[in-house]
Amino acid sequence: MRIVKKLRQFWLWLESVFQLRWLTWLIGSLVVLLTGICVIQPEIPFIRWISTQTVQILLTWLVIGVGFLLLRAKNLSFVSLAGCGILCLFLKNASNITLNAPDPVLDSKAHFTLLHMNMSAFQENVDSSLSTICDLDKDILIFQEFTPQWFAHVKGRFDSLYNYSFEFTRMDDYGQMIYSKYPIIQKDTFFVHEVPVAKLKLKINEEYELTLLSHYNLPPLTDSYKQTSKLVFGKLSEIISQTEEPLLYAGTLNYVAWDNEMVKFRYNSLLRDSRRGFFPSVYDGRLSIFDYPVDHIFYNQFLDCIQFKKIENSDNKKIGIRGEYQMKTHEQVFRGTDSSD
Repeated sequence: MRIVKKLRQFWLWLESVFQLRWLTWLIGSLVVLLTGICVIQPEIPFIRWISTQTVQILLTWLVIGVGFLLLRAKNLSFVSLAGCGILCLFLKNASNITLNAPDPVLDSKAHFTLLHMNMSAFQENVDSSLSTICDLDKDILIFQEFTPQWFAHVKGRFDSLYNYSFEFTRMDDYGQMIYSKYPIIQKDTFFVHEVPVAKLKLKINEEYELTLLSHYNLPPLTDSYKQTSKLVFGKLSEIISQTEEPLLYAGTLNYVAWDNEMVKFRYNSLLRDSRRGFFPSVYDGRLSIFDYPVDHIFYNQFLDCIQFKKIENSDNKKIGIRGEYQMKTHEQVFRGTDSSD
């Protein structure tokens, strides 16, 4: 309390000596400006990058809001905490936040796991990363950015573990390798505005089939890439929204989940996000407050997500994400047991 009291006295002294009313206006305007950028997300590269830091900005407003409250700077405290509240509401509406936990697994035959990896995350420690994957419980395995250089590493380890696979090899980032413990009864690669999308149908059990869509989306660094992404997501949302069976959509989309483009895509596609939240933490073996997730697994109303987490190798480096799912019964689907329905 002594420290707080001294800081309060110091702040009051600064205000009286230097007439810091302009500083109050500056800080308040900055809070309002950054909060608006996070919500509106203007199509300007650096400003758009600021919106990827929405969680970090929210936490900053919370901290300085409490700090200004202790310093009795009521106006700045109000503005900061109001900005924090607005961003909380924004992220809530942009996320899959359900109050009810999914139903317990009642039928193990209708329960499965999916791992999604991007080969670019394996560059530094290939053996450690692949060994980590081998040790995990996994029914479906997706490798993106799969190029010929990965043949020996991946196929040598996993061809003997899985009876079913799908290979789409390219020299660019669009290549994919998918393994499945379930029979693949249909496999296809279709192109949406020259972007390849893998589409598989898996026989989970005698009662259920699963449609799996997977594709890599180039980072929206240029106007051309941004426009292509919008066209691709628009077409995919039409296809997905018309699918009346269990469906998973996985990919490195290079958008954060709360990006307006992703929110629009999930809304039009009737999809839910497996990742229910994000908090800056240890990433790539170091503490970073600026990194953000761009790999996603979305699912439709015929599935429940039991668990979702990131996968790290022995060096605490993120190498992928893992989702655990179960099929909903027809009664659950039509009753709308998921509170997000």
